[in-house]
Amino acid sequence: MVDFVIRGGAEVIVVQFLDRFGRNPREILRRYWDLEEHGVAVIATDEDIQEELLLLIKAGMAGAESRRTSERVRAYMGRAVEKGVHVGRPPYGYRRIREAEGARWEQDPLEAPIVREMFSLSVEENLGYKAIADRLSEAGHRARGNRPFASFTIQKILSNEALKGTLVYGKRPKKGNPERELVTVEDFFPAILTQEEWQRLQQRLSIRREHARGQAHASDYLLSGIVRCGNCGGPMIGKVGSAYKGRRYRNYWCSKAVQSRAACPTYNGHSAPKLERAILEYLGEFSDPARVRELVAEGQQRNLKAAEAELGRVDRRIDHLEREFLKHLDLLNRGILNEEEFTKANEAKRQEIEQLRSRKADLEEEVQRQQDQAAMVNRVPAMVRSFLKDFEALDIRRQKAHLQTILKAAHVHRDGRIELEFRS
Repeated sequence: MVDFVIRGGAEVIVVQFLDRFGRNPREILRRYWDLEEHGVAVIATDEDIQEELLLLIKAGMAGAESRRTSERVRAYMGRAVEKGVHVGRPPYGYRRIREAEGARWEQDPLEAPIVREMFSLSVEENLGYKAIADRLSEAGHRARGNRPFASFTIQKILSNEALKGTLVYGKRPKKGNPERELVTVEDFFPAILTQEEWQRLQQRLSIRREHARGQAHASDYLLSGIVRCGNCGGPMIGKVGSAYKGRRYRNYWCSKAVQSRAACPTYNGHSAPKLERAILEYLGEFSDPARVRELVAEGQQRNLKAAEAELGRVDRRIDHLEREFLKHLDLLNRGILNEEEFTKANEAKRQEIEQLRSRKADLEEEVQRQQDQAAMVNRVPAMVRSFLKDFEALDIRRQKAHLQTILKAAHVHRDGRIELEFRS
């Protein structure tokens, strides 16, 4: 409206109260003065805004009233949700059934099967949002309003906790509104996905977010998005080499070395069939729980001891610096040191303490991660056995989807050494 009238669309704007003109005093006054500078008059029918001081007061009151109204609405909606009342449109896959004693929810017989299809296409076939939307549209399915499915529609549906039966309110506060605690009601909807299926779906979506635009998932190289250069840590990409005697050879190359030798000076390239076979054979060793314990123990004990030792040193240093600070504080209180001397004596210590606390948090996380690897001994063998058993029967996308749930990365060195990094 402001742009329209400034371009000459009108000379006067009539409003009942100024709180319709913006959400806060700054917004209200900015618009009012902007219009005034362009010769557009603003008239409020139910309040006087002609005097400058009165205008400022009225704008402040209007902004406060707007905020109070928004807060009252949000508070009411939050209380309603806590009592089990759904606020807003029904989530995709559900419908509300109104009855004499109230309302109940049930799975929509047309939409719920489509949600199940979305789940299957994402988890089992490793498709992205756009690919899922295209597949559903090709099958003749339509979104609400008889519109074709779009990638953002699929993303919104698959990220909604309603699929597992949970009602969540306050997840996306509007711009300008204060943050509020989430209101969560379990078992509110008749779940379309089980808790296990929901976790699998979120893991798959999380894995896809690790790689830009899904290129690693669309590639026909099994290890794309998994294999990394053992020298620089950069991703290794699948490339078809030049033809030799009528045959083209598939290889993995360090992407950083391909772009610039300054980024990675190591000429790290491997035949794709040989590298894939080597990693699968090495992965097969992890199907035996005893072998997993042996392999995990080799690195775990060494890394855990090193992390715990450094954590002890950091704790002792922090304790020493804090005692020094308290001594200087006592000298300041007794008048032996003035404020300038106190600040000068402790500024370096304060900065060091901040750095040490940051390092301590990293070390505590590392120690916890090392300790959590013990659970991997019981989890990984069964997953590896299941993957290797089904591997040959799966197409490349499904092979990659299953492998990604086991391996976070496979670090490959120039000499052929392989280090596997399992998902926690």
